Amino acid sequence: MKKVIAVAIGLLCVSSAAMAATWVEVDDAGDLPGTAQVPEGSGPLDGIQGTIGANNDADMYCITVPDAGMLVATTCGGATIDTQMWIFDENGVGISFDDDDPAGCGLQSTVTGAFLLGPGNYLLAISTYSNDALNAAGDEIWADSPFATERQPDGAGAGDPVIASWNGAGSSSGDYFIALTGVEFCGGVVPTIEKSWGEIKSIYK
Repeated sequence: MKKVIAVAIGLLCVSSAAMAATWVEVDDAGDLPGTAQVPEGSGPLDGIQGTIGANNDADMYCITVPDAGMLVATTCGGATIDTQMWIFDENGVGISFDDDDPAGCGLQSTVTGAFLLGPGNYLLAISTYSNDALNAAGDEIWADSPFATERQPDGAGAGDPVIASWNGAGSSSGDYFIALTGVEFCGGVVPTIEKSWGEIKSIYK
């Protein structure tokens, strides 16, 4: 009996650690650098789970990239909505964008560290097609095409930060999961998940 209890507690610890590696959007993540959501935790961040709401929502998160060559962020297999993904520096200046995954997983998106200058904190954003990031003058930072390729800013607003708005032309709403490789929490302390002995017994009875 003691051995079974020990195994149950061990499995619970592993499960809690795994849950701590995924950030679940709190309320609605902001869509601009000043309102970006900062996942609370430390160490590797393996995924971000959230929802693109109605009214042409976009969600932005702060992430830490220790090694630019290792970064991969993708919604392939993690969403059914038509996603777009973006990487900005801490000031909101555009770095990388992808609409349709270059490897061919359809209307999902994948961005990497191909255009990052090095390790540091970055802003990862997600929207649905074609809710696009704008500069202060209302120009798109990235052009609408070509599709299915990761690219640096190439729109009329290239070089400017996204500090004012998005164009509000999103096509849908729904849930998403961004699978992350080579990413760490932006700062803070991992929340402790506590369960009573009664809850443990109810799981492993």
